[in-house]
Amino acid sequence: MSPPDQLLSRLLERRIVIVTGKGGVGKTAVSLALGVLAAKRGLNTLVCETSGADQVCGRFGLPAGGYAISTLGPRLSTMSIAPEPAIEEYLLRMLRFRKLYEMVFKNRVMGPFLDAVPGLHDLIQLGKVFDLERERGPVLGGRSRQWDFIVVDAPATGHGISMLTAPRGMMRLTRSGPFHDNARDVAGLIEDPVRTAIVLVSLAEALPVHETAELYGRLGRFQEQVAGVVLNGVRQHGLPTSFPALRPGLAAGANPPGLDALGLADRAIERVAMQDRARVNLGRLGVPVVDLPDLPESALGPDQFGQLASALEASA
Repeated sequence: MSPPDQLLSRLLERRIVIVTGKGGVGKTAVSLALGVLAAKRGLNTLVCETSGADQVCGRFGLPAGGYAISTLGPRLSTMSIAPEPAIEEYLLRMLRFRKLYEMVFKNRVMGPFLDAVPGLHDLIQLGKVFDLERERGPVLGGRSRQWDFIVVDAPATGHGISMLTAPRGMMRLTRSGPFHDNARDVAGLIEDPVRTAIVLVSLAEALPVHETAELYGRLGRFQEQVAGVVLNGVRQHGLPTSFPALRPGLAAGANPPGLDALGLADRAIERVAMQDRARVNLGRLGVPVVDLPDLPESALGPDQFGQLASALEASA
């Protein structure tokens, strides 16, 4: 198994990091922790939400930014990639005239047809990431990359796999033409282990750990690009190592509130044991596993994402 300290080096050397995992495990929080850390390291960083999700700006006290790029802090920005505006942008770039686009594609027939094309929405969203990776900005003496580091907060598990495989699916479907060529270019970026890495996120619970292992197995050729697993929501019990030996004596003389307190201590110890088992099971995947501390989801804001970034840096 690769040691955890390889995770950050494997990630920050890439151009794109795709974060996925079971729904509800904290993918967005991990994506932002990576983004904050990369910005702290001096990289111009963009965190991309997908499938129209638009939570990040609110976490930073800003109005929803949608498809436009919003600045979160020094070297850190975000945007929400939704299928509809991404398709519109792509088609307008191909057709060049808005009136022609509206006449051909904004009608009762073509709208449902586009929605029915297998993998089109996922491909177009990755196509936007492809465009962002190539984007250049003005600097003294010339032009350089606009974004050094792009974090993609991808859909959960099954949909995440569908998004990764959408370019190849479109290539098989079209065989030639502009959609085929675009899909080939996007596949070249997303499947390149030198430029693109994948991070899996799990909680220290049996079902998320099982689904993370299952997701890894289903990734197929993308397994090479999995840089590591983030074990989110990790807690420490804070009890002395002598507690198990002392517990029988404490229980013998405890009043009801004292017994309740001992029950809480027991559950805290079991939680840590469960985390240890999760870490061992995830370690069998052969990739680094790093911890992120448990922070209340409702309280997550800029300071907390900074804490998560620091914890990620320290754990790796």
